[in-house]
Amino acid sequence: MNLLKTTAEYIQEKKLILPNQLVLAAFSAGRDSRVMLDVLYKLSQTLDFSVAVAHFNHQLRPEAQDELIFAQQVAKAYGIPFFSGTAQIGVLAKGKNLQEVARRERYAFLNHIARQIGADVVATAHHADDQAETVLLHLLRGAGLAGLAAMRPATEKVIRPLLFASQEDIAAYAVENRLSYCQDQSNFSTKYLRNRIRWQLLPALKDYNPQIVEALNATADICSEEDGLLDDMAENSLAELWLVEDTALSGADFDRLPRALQRRVLRKAFYMFAGEKAELSFAQTQAIIDLKDERSVALPGGTVAYRRGHIYFDRKVPPLPAFYENIPLTADDKWHCLANWGWRYRAVAGKLPNRLPRDTFWVTATEWPELCFRTRRPGDGVYSQGKTGKKKLKDLFIEAKLPGYMKNSWPLLIKAGEIIWVPFLYRRSANPPEDIILIKIAKDDIIR
Repeated sequence: MNLLKTTAEYIQEKKLILPNQLVLAAFSAGRDSRVMLDVLYKLSQTLDFSVAVAHFNHQLRPEAQDELIFAQQVAKAYGIPFFSGTAQIGVLAKGKNLQEVARRERYAFLNHIARQIGADVVATAHHADDQAETVLLHLLRGAGLAGLAAMRPATEKVIRPLLFASQEDIAAYAVENRLSYCQDQSNFSTKYLRNRIRWQLLPALKDYNPQIVEALNATADICSEEDGLLDDMAENSLAELWLVEDTALSGADFDRLPRALQRRVLRKAFYMFAGEKAELSFAQTQAIIDLKDERSVALPGGTVAYRRGHIYFDRKVPPLPAFYENIPLTADDKWHCLANWGWRYRAVAGKLPNRLPRDTFWVTATEWPELCFRTRRPGDGVYSQGKTGKKKLKDLFIEAKLPGYMKNSWPLLIKAGEIIWVPFLYRRSANPPEDIILIKIAKDDIIR
């Protein structure tokens, strides 16, 4: 492989570096970053971009100071700007994962330098074998499409211009161009999981498939493309489901989504509610999906998600609202709000249809002045159909499996203190006269 030519094509195909941009090359002084720096330096002259070098000293090995000096010398030989940083990773990582802390501090340094010098992108020397290791690492820990997609050619401001290249390609380039570099002996220590994957698991898998690195990279590419498609679908779904004023997701529409989209929509919704550092675990996401009405789940940052028809995000679960208005009726064939109960009605004089819909009720003009809408009160009941006595309104709601959050705002039509209509659930038995007033009712969210 002509690594220089192929890298140029890869950069242009993926639009990793544009003309006149400044690239900050992360340079550890090892072979991979040495090759990447040489390739970028040579391509900068043909693709019209600039390169600067950044080296981070983790202070974990005695030879780290020699590597810093070597990195300075290489940058000087190329005649490009050089920046260095350091941190006592061993001290910072006490009781923590050493490699994770080192990675965090290294990227914090790189991002700081990039901002300081106005670099457009930060280049790292990850290659195809690194990608294969990452896929296996995520697979061992358990991962979805995003995890199996592993590393992308570009993630925000970080680019990986050698992600397509194998170790053999990089080693051959180093030999052909007589590039000197430092060897980090900790890369051979099998006390780290990634190194065990590199030196034990991957070689073993090559006995089953000699092309395992290529196969794992192909898997990552497929997962990356499909993850991107699902992410776009989730963004579109979120835009349709998000109720801005309520900081909630439309419950009924959410329930119709496939489970794979539900998880993504929830993570995006929580990110939008709680901010850029907000992240839901798989268990928390699943707990929100499984929420029943009037149940809640604690989330990061002192927040909660609760189900009340819709899926709400808040700092705490508010009490159910109570409504005490008595609302007189207006008959003008226009829709009228029932306060803030979430319902509307309209009434008009007319004749009884052959079949009376469940959302419609009739009254006479003479009883009209006595009518009003209200919500439930203690002791409410309705006359039993075909039976003597009354049925508790509470029992009527239970038989209808009415969600708890709806009971306080369910409208009741009252005449002289008696409930004559519970929309969709009960209406009085009586023979209507020829001329009547028809009352139609609907939830606000289904008014057209």
